[in-house]
Amino acid sequence: MTTEPISKEAGQDEVARARKKALLLILVPVFIMLIWAFAAKLTREPVEEENLLPVAAGKPAPPFTFPLMTGGTASLADYRGKVVLVNVWATWCPPCIDEMPSLQNLYDQMKKEGVPFELLGVSIDALGADPVRKWVDRFGITFPILLDPRGTIKKLYRTTGVPETFVVDPKGILVQKIIGPRKWDEPKWGDYMKQIHRERGEKKTAPSQ
Repeated sequence: MTTEPISKEAGQDEVARARKKALLLILVPVFIMLIWAFAAKLTREPVEEENLLPVAAGKPAPPFTFPLMTGGTASLADYRGKVVLVNVWATWCPPCIDEMPSLQNLYDQMKKEGVPFELLGVSIDALGADPVRKWVDRFGITFPILLDPRGTIKKLYRTTGVPETFVVDPKGILVQKIIGPRKWDEPKWGDYMKQIHRERGEKKTAPSQ
């Protein structure tokens, strides 16, 4: 006599659990996006143009010094004599995360070939090192990660979003600004970095004839 009510209640429980799962599937991505949006808002400060160096190809790249995620600090000037790729990114930016493995591949390639090259990943995450470390560990990133939670580099380099990447030659001159993600491990990018060093680096140290 009691089998029908029990099976009916069990069915209702199953429906309730299914509804909860469906609700979670909807709410979790929304919650994550809200966190990203909040973090992005924290780093969107008004840009003051006064006393800032011009940012244009052929001009000196604006100097900066930021804490390294691994400890200590790093400055752009520390890498004079190398081609430097300055990649401005954030963990709440999906395209930044998507291009990170290809940046690591480019870095590995340049080091393997002995090219005087450095890649500086400047994070503008307002929450500091903790969210950054998660992605660095996940992708096995070995190039230097600099922390800029106040978003200072956005003012210095007049960025309009993330990711944005700046190519700096061995003499500290800005060569190119690249807006948006790229597949950095495509052969053309490695060839480009080597070409910049040949044309702008070796001339500097070549002995006089």
